[in-house]
Amino acid sequence: MMSKNYESEQKELRQIIPELSQFIEAREQKNADTAQFIGIVRKYSEIPKLTPEIMHEFIEKIVVYAPDKSSGHRTQQIDIHFRFNVAVATAVADSMVYDKKRKAA
Repeated sequence: MMSKNYESEQKELRQIIPELSQFIEAREQKNADTAQFIGIVRKYSEIPKLTPEIMHEFIEKIVVYAPDKSSGHRTQQIDIHFRFNVAVATAVADSMVYDKKRKAA
């Protein structure tokens, strides 16, 4: 009976090994990516002028979505994907807010 339990436990553990290995590899890659990103941030702790070269070091891609006019005014979503899969920033440009700022100036 103990042998049966032992064999059953061993079988379960062998099945879990690939899943855990994949999880560990993903975490190690995430740690390496984060370390590289932090290195770039430290390199540019004080940026006197934002240049295209600096932006290319930080940003992987920028996705600009089609404008949405369903609410009666124009809004547009913009996603900024940082390098090394560290973060994604999303902004929504709203024409009503922009028009108010433009009229005030």
